[in-house]
Amino acid sequence: MTARERTSVDARIEPYTVPTPGPAVWLLGAHGGSGVSTLAQYWDFADDAQRQWPCGNAREIESPYAVVVCRETIQGLSSAHDLILEHRTRDLPCELLGLVTVANAAGPLPKDVRQLRSIVTGAVAAHWSIGWHRFLASAARSSLPTWRALDGVPIQTKGAVIDVPEDVIAAGVGIVTAIQSSLPTLWSGQ
Repeated sequence: MTARERTSVDARIEPYTVPTPGPAVWLLGAHGGSGVSTLAQYWDFADDAQRQWPCGNAREIESPYAVVVCRETIQGLSSAHDLILEHRTRDLPCELLGLVTVANAAGPLPKDVRQLRSIVTGAVAAHWSIGWHRFLASAARSSLPTWRALDGVPIQTKGAVIDVPEDVIAAGVGIVTAIQSSLPTLWSGQ
């Protein structure tokens, strides 16, 4: 058995220059193909952190909130775990809200993946899961709809087609709620 190289990313020293208002949360992919760009298209309040932790110390300019995103594979979950531990050990000024795991295939997870997911999700305050959506394999990212948190949760009626998958909306609601819960501490310097 060979040793696995640990996943690590840089922390930005300066905030990104983004149009005001910038994203409320940064999606940090634990690896290539994690699903960050798709989720950033679905959620109008999120953007790709481009494999860097947000600077976190320019809160008036850039959101300090980050969510790690990974595929539900051994490699993906291991990389996410590395980033979660890195956030703790480096004492970064950005705030890690939680982890989004994205299904890698249809059907149930293998036992070893389920077990590792349980360990990794236990290391974060919140976990949101996105299931397998077959249509995404052939969809152009730019053609995907966007869900705006201010629009609320769509009311599902019998026979209605919801453009944004329910689990994507549920994860979005969870992330927005986590941000709102953190706001009282944002300006107190905690």
